[in-house]
Parts: sequence; C-alpha cells; structure tokens
Amino acid sequence: MRNKEYSWYMLTNAPGFGAKSIHYIYRNLRANNRMINDLFDMSSDELQRLFPEIGRGKLSRANFSCFPALEADNKLYENFEKLKSDGVILIGLDDDRYPKSVIENMQDDAPPILYCKGYLPLLNVKGVSIVGARDVGEFEITITKSIAQKLAENGLNVTSGYAKGVDTSAHLGALEAGGTTTMILSFGTNHISIKREMKMLNWEKNSLFVTQFAPYEKFSGQNAMARNKLVCAMSQAIIVIKSGQEKDTDGKMSGTFDAGKSALNMGIPVFILSPKVLNPAPQGNIDLIKMGGIEFSNGIDIVNFIEKHPQQELIKTNRSHSGKTRMGANIQISLF
Repeated sequence: MRNKEYSWYMLTNAPGFGAKSIHYIYRNLRANNRMINDLFDMSSDELQRLFPEIGRGKLSRANFSCFPALEADNKLYENFEKLKSDGVILIGLDDDRYPKSVIENMQDDAPPILYCKGYLPLLNVKGVSIVGARDVGEFEITITKSIAQKLAENGLNVTSGYAKGVDTSAHLGALEAGGTTTMILSFGTNHISIKREMKMLNWEKNSLFVTQFAPYEKFSGQNAMARNKLVCAMSQAIIVIKSGQEKDTDGKMSGTFDAGKSALNMGIPVFILSPKVLNPAPQGNIDLIKMGGIEFSNGIDIVNFIEKHPQQELIKTNRSHSGKTRMGANIQISLF
C-alpha cells in the first residue's frame, strides 16, 4: 500500500527526475494544497496543468509517462520494504522531521529525501561539525577527540562525514564522552559498515546515519563533495582541523577545503585550527582563514569559546551583496 514514504521513494526512483524537478514538483504541490501521495493519483491532464515545466527546458529529462510503470513495479516495492525492515527511515521534504537548517542553508539544493538509520531525534538538535583530512597524525587525532569530547559534554551533537582520519576521530570522541554523533555518508545505506572502534561503544543509541544517496550507491569523489555540503547545512558551526589547499598540483580538490568554503558561503561560522600549531602548516588552513575562517591556536580555545556561550543563539556571519561571506574582521559570531 502506498504511503507518504513510498511516494517519495517512487519519485526519487523515477527515471529522469532529479533534485531540481522534484523541488519544482514539491513547490507546486504545496502551492495547490496537495500532498506527495496525490501526485500518483492525478490524471495526465492534471499533471500537465499543475506542473507545466516538466518535460521542458532544464526539466526536459523528466516525464510523467513513467509513473504507471512505477506503480506496477513490484521489485521497487520489495526494495522499499527491505529498507524498512533494515531500520532505514525515509524523510522527504514535507516531513516535519526533515532538518530545518538544511532547507534554510541549501534551499533548492537540499536533498529531496534523506535515508536515516539510528537515533532519529538527532536530525534537529544543535550540533557542530568537525572536518579534516584523512591522512593525519596522532596530534590531529588527539586534538579532534578532545574537541569532540568537550562538545559532547556540553550537550552538543557532533557531526562528521564518517571517513577515516579526522571524521572517525570526531565520532569516536563524542561517543567516548557519552555524547551523540551524526554520520553523514557519501554512499547508500546498503554499504554501511560499523567501524571496529565504534562497536565497543554505545553507538546504537547515540548515533544517526544520514545519506542523500540511494541505498545501492557506492562511494565516489563526487558523492563526497555533495556530502560535504550536507555536513555543513546540518550544523551551527564547522571546525576544520587540517585542510589541504583547494586544489593540489594535479588539480584534485580537497574535500575538507570544500566543506569549509561551503560553510562560509552558507554564512556558517568556520573555526580553523591555527596553521602555526601544525607542522608543516596546512595551506588549506591558511587560505580558509584569509577567506573569513576564525583562527584558533588549539582545541582548548574552541572549547572555552563554546563554554562561555552555552545558551546564546547563533548569529550568522554577515554576507556581502554578492552573496559571499565577508572577511574575518566583519564577522560577528555568538554560538549556542
């Protein structure tokens, strides 16, 4: 039987329908006081009348002619039922549980659907993201865990991307302190593998996996970049431990730098571990500070700042008329 979750699952599996066309459909449904379930009960004439841009221009790949086949696709429904039996919850744009900060920060780029597994209330709690390179030493791992532990002790959820290095250290630091953590994935839920270190902690009750990618999708560099924006959008602040330069000599982009830059463009405060305490000084840290990131000499500075501002609401960074974040001298920030 088709319910709201399955309607979203059908729409995101419809050939030719991507984020832009789905956002367009969602806006028009709301404007006409209709629900996602209504979409698959409409006649061809009604679909054309309510969604005239589908099949045209930038939305030319989308076509409602595939809807009857989706309704009759038993395999699609079996896959959906398998997800549900595995404890995966589908959160569409119209769900009250969809993170409000993601809609605010990403707008039409917000993923139409989120696949979630774990402690669902973490979707809408105050949190801070910790990001950094995969290839880090003991110093970076220690300082990452220290920051994550103190954030957790202050009741803040720790978010990161579940990659090795800084990401994993952030998740572990929060859990070791008895706190909570959200893991934003760059692949689908079918490929979730619990890291060995986490198995010894109370991860099942204190963590949440979130992904915007279809269950069968595997990791890719492109997915990782898209994931970074979701990491930022779900957080009140970003802490960068170690970042490479925006592009290396081979033209490869740094995921950590992309996350920091994305957060600045969203108006989210970005705290950068001072290049002076790392050897060699990471070029990405240097450049992000020049772009408006807030430099901290050690993890204790960040912890002290957060402890001094435990209850205040976040004041987002001012933006210029061009939409880009102003330099550090113009930033006014008050956290939590």
